[in-house]
Amino acid sequence: YLAGLASLLIVGLGQALKGDGHKAVIFILAFYFCLPALVYTSLASSGPLFIIIFTLAIIAGLFLWLYNIFDAIFKS
Repeated sequence: YLAGLASLLIVGLGQALKGDGHKAVIFILAFYFCLPALVYTSLASSGPLFIIIFTLAIIAGLFLWLYNIFDAIFKS
């Protein structure tokens, strides 16, 4: 459960603590670089497209964060 707690605080840290560095890098890049890029893209758009892209980015971020915690606790 220590890996799950670490992933709760910092995305990818639990995988890094478990020794799965490749998966940790993927989670870190997706969460800290791809999602903000999607949010910035939504800010460049206007109207309903902004709401759609921004909502999808928030949902994807929450899903990725929760999956990251699940993966750190239950997968070996």
